[in-house]
Amino acid sequence: MDIGLYQAKYPFRKLIGWLVPLCKHLNPNWISLALLPVGGLMAWCCWQGLQPGGRVFLLYAIFLGFLRMILATLDGLVATTYSKSTCVGDILNRITPELCDLLLYPVLVLAVQPPAALGVSVLAMSWAIGFMGSAGAPSGVPVQSVGPCGQTDRLAAVMASCALQFCFPSLSFFRWLLWWILLGGSVTLVLRLRRTLKIARETDAGV
Repeated sequence: MDIGLYQAKYPFRKLIGWLVPLCKHLNPNWISLALLPVGGLMAWCCWQGLQPGGRVFLLYAIFLGFLRMILATLDGLVATTYSKSTCVGDILNRITPELCDLLLYPVLVLAVQPPAALGVSVLAMSWAIGFMGSAGAPSGVPVQSVGPCGQTDRLAAVMASCALQFCFPSLSFFRWLLWWILLGGSVTLVLRLRRTLKIARETDAGV
């Protein structure tokens, strides 16, 4: 059984399906690239929201998080619906969300200022989760998105932390978020490695 929010992409696609005809004449690669300014602005809003007197920026970060989710889904929908899929598009679809994370998590660590060991571990974990998911790709093993701390789960958790921090500013929800990334990420790494090795062994046995 898969753990995580990744499977929620299917009902989410139906939810935003009305946007697809509006993007019929757009290049889906440009939709993918639009993630970068959105991701950068979200990171900046998180930074501002965690500064004294900047709490309202946390609400802006939530909005930008939803926009990031929409764009990250919409590019693929437009590409498949209107036969605009390309190898370059597939690469951009994969890279741009990772670059958004590369902008976001260092900002969160700098803003929260956790113990150095925790901060470095969270940054390493945010990289390792994506790496472990695609570790089997060179051998033809499908990319794995299983786990409680996948990219979608982490983005949703950041947005939830923004909402909670806005409502209860005296508590340190983002510090708890960092611990969740570390602990949930460890579970995610194990699940993805097991799934990758399982498929690899089954493939080898069939050769």
